[in-house]
Amino acid sequence: MDQIDASGDGRRPGTTAATAATAAPSTAPPARIDSAAPRSFDARQAWAANRLWMETSNLKARRWGGKSPHHWYALLAATRAFDWMLRLARQHDRGYRNACDLVVRELEHPLPRLPAAFDGFTILHLSDLHLDGMPELVDIMLGQLGERRFDLCVLTGDYRTELHGPIGPVMSSLRGLVAGLRARHGTLAILGNHDDCHMVAPLEEMGVRMLINESVAIERGGARIVVVGTDDVHYYYTDQALHALERASDAPFSIALVHSPELFDVASGLGIDLYLCGHTHGGQVCLPGGIPILTHLNRGRRYYRGVWQHGAMRGVTHCGVGTSGIPVRFNTRGELLVHHLRATT
Repeated sequence: MDQIDASGDGRRPGTTAATAATAAPSTAPPARIDSAAPRSFDARQAWAANRLWMETSNLKARRWGGKSPHHWYALLAATRAFDWMLRLARQHDRGYRNACDLVVRELEHPLPRLPAAFDGFTILHLSDLHLDGMPELVDIMLGQLGERRFDLCVLTGDYRTELHGPIGPVMSSLRGLVAGLRARHGTLAILGNHDDCHMVAPLEEMGVRMLINESVAIERGGARIVVVGTDDVHYYYTDQALHALERASDAPFSIALVHSPELFDVASGLGIDLYLCGHTHGGQVCLPGGIPILTHLNRGRRYYRGVWQHGAMRGVTHCGVGTSGIPVRFNTRGELLVHHLRATT
């Protein structure tokens, strides 16, 4: 495997080493992160060519073959009509305040196969930022995180709302966010169905390790875990995602980053231990009690939010940080998740 430099302390610019040390979640020596991907440059080229063609054709791929037009723009028209109705009913401002009211949730995960050396390993999980719709969320997120430092940060896609057009404004917002995150072993990320294949290079220039049907290995205290990331499987499914999960399943312990929960059955069948995803926004606009009107899932609708279990695999569907279509939430709350991994027998 090619080694990725993990010697940096992951501090926010201007933060002292003493401050970082007091905020560290663990006292174990830094892990070594090795990369198992890209296995070849051609694999990424083949992926990019197919992804670009599908993006420009407004196509959605089905898991068992075939492609058809997606219906995002029809949904967008409906959400804009809903936006008008909210303004007429004088509820839009309330929905916007709800969308800005983010919460940090701490989740404990007892994981039987987790090596003891990784007990207490912390992962900051952000998903569905949609920063072109609400760029102000960057300051809200960083304000809530403060000086906290994590072992790893993962981003599970959907950095913007628009499917086409310039990416510069979103990249600028992401640059500010990434610079403010304090992850001991850096940031890993994948693409969502709203993201453009042209985002990969600028994200990697920021120091984010993009996983495009690829994986990295993290070693600590003589033990090893693997983190695998797939391309979006809601619009842009290919069997490359399955092959990436297959390769990672040989590891003693594996974490999958997938934009949506729609590969839950495959990942569980392959022996993935922890499945982290987003995409659904927890419904974003729900009926009282958090009952979603839409989940935007083709499969796995019962896993539309929160912690779930499928077979031996534990899963978490992030309710999202941002909003899609219109900047409002009702009966749901945007969140920042902190995963605490616990080794259990």
